[in-house]
Amino acid sequence: MHSKAILQSHWVSFLCLLPFLAMLAVHRLLGLSDALMVQTPPGEPEADTYNLIMTGVFLVGVAAFAVHAFAIARGHRAWLVAKLVTLVVYWSMIVMFA
Repeated sequence: MHSKAILQSHWVSFLCLLPFLAMLAVHRLLGLSDALMVQTPPGEPEADTYNLIMTGVFLVGVAAFAVHAFAIARGHRAWLVAKLVTLVVYWSMIVMFA
């Protein structure tokens, strides 16, 4: 398969959502605080930095997912709707369980 054909695959956009999930798993394994940009006890600035980077990765991943979905949406409305529903479910699950 050519790299252009791979990039135009509908499944590639889902890869944009994986880095955040990996970071979230590491976040849980390390037992970092969920507080973002609030005063933390001395010695825990790593949690703030990690949470800030994780938020950035989440936003960039969602933006890349949406851009890819709309870029290859020509004639594939069912895929676009399915991807947007998936994005809403993904975001909802993150908010509920994270």
